[in-house]
Amino acid sequence: MSGPYRLRLFHLFVNRRSAGAFILSRNGRLADFVGLSADDVASALARFRNGSRYRYFWYAYARSPTEAASLAGYWYHRYRPTDNVVPPEGTVHSGWRCSIAGCSACALTLTGR
Repeated sequence: MSGPYRLRLFHLFVNRRSAGAFILSRNGRLADFVGLSADDVASALARFRNGSRYRYFWYAYARSPTEAASLAGYWYHRYRPTDNVVPPEGTVHSGWRCSIAGCSACALTLTGR
């Protein structure tokens, strides 16, 4: 994982089209949102650059959409981002499985709620 970097300068750090996962933060210390992209993490970050309250980000490229989903799922459980109501979109249906016993967020996502 690389970062934290200023979100408005993401294009200086994320400069190739690739699957990947990212963490967004308002203060550069805590994870507020975890996301992923199956094919272009730079485009996903660009959607948050303007008009969001996030100012910092961390990211990692992935070799495949499945690897990006696995990484995002891991970060979701490790850092417990405040702005994700459920695990990042794509993690549950990619084959990634939650390893946290009794995780209600993952259980609700699997049932479609």
